[in-house]
Amino acid sequence: MFLPYPDAFKKEADYRDNIDFSKLCKFGIKPLDDALRAIAPKELIVIAAGSGYGKTELALAISRYNALRGKRVAHYNLEGGAGEAVNRITWRDICDSYYSSYTELGLDMDYRKWVLNEEPSKQLMRLAAEAYIKAKDEIGENLLLYHSHAGLTCEGFCESLKSFHSLTHVFDEEELEMRPEKMEIDLVVVDHIHYFRYGDEKEEIKAMTEIMQTCKDMTERYDIPVIMVAHLRKLARGHGIPDKEDIYGTSNIHKIANTCLIIVPDHEKHDIVNRLYPTFIRVAKSRQGLQPNILINSTFDGTTRQYKDKYALYRCGPNGDVAADAVPIEQCPKWARGIK
Repeated sequence: MFLPYPDAFKKEADYRDNIDFSKLCKFGIKPLDDALRAIAPKELIVIAAGSGYGKTELALAISRYNALRGKRVAHYNLEGGAGEAVNRITWRDICDSYYSSYTELGLDMDYRKWVLNEEPSKQLMRLAAEAYIKAKDEIGENLLLYHSHAGLTCEGFCESLKSFHSLTHVFDEEELEMRPEKMEIDLVVVDHIHYFRYGDEKEEIKAMTEIMQTCKDMTERYDIPVIMVAHLRKLARGHGIPDKEDIYGTSNIHKIANTCLIIVPDHEKHDIVNRLYPTFIRVAKSRQGLQPNILINSTFDGTTRQYKDKYALYRCGPNGDVAADAVPIEQCPKWARGIK
């Protein structure tokens, strides 16, 4: 079907005029919110990183932040399950409380010891109880964690979303035309696409494409953004900052996505003693004009479990090599000139 330009113009203008920017979901991470402004209603975002490089922490931080803002978030923690998601969020809340008000207690703030319940102190148990009460009051039922012991298939993913819609079939075009209700969810976060249940390798590639297309259809039909987490391919030692083509699996992952973010630790600058981990964030694909040759360097604080507001920009060469010096403020894009 073709639309004459005036009709297409009016349709798009009416849609844009009805967007309330203040009500859009956000990342809750300053450099990303500075660069991308917000998470668009029809946006399908892929966040990719190597194993152990902070994908799950980032995905949970985004879900938590939006739930605290009153958004209803469906979170799929497919690798570690709902229990791990709860532990990570609770630990972050405990750290928030401890490092802002209770450092004089001198507690051994070790996540693994806490998860394993190794010699729990009364003070730490009290902080955990306070974190639960705070989460219950401030997050409530806004954050919904997918809980199932069975591997999730694409069909199971669609089935699980039916609980947010009154339609019998979530993606039934005919019913949608008859009853165009919105789904009662503001954001879907899936961690991650490589933990869906697949058959053989050939079926895996086909299934990944189907999952991405399903998510894309949902963003378009219901104005609900989706964040899909993914693995990066194992790259040769000395390889520069990965690009969107380095996402593991089918190239349709980055082709179907609107936005691709690549997370890479800046290992040489890590301060292990103080648990400060500078990290590169590359907007490897953006349909809003952000250039993939600009890298954000933001520090993840391992004590508070969050990214710091201060960041710098670096240029990235065609082979992923990183410039030695940060981009001077006066040469930064306008969105980054307010860096603290």
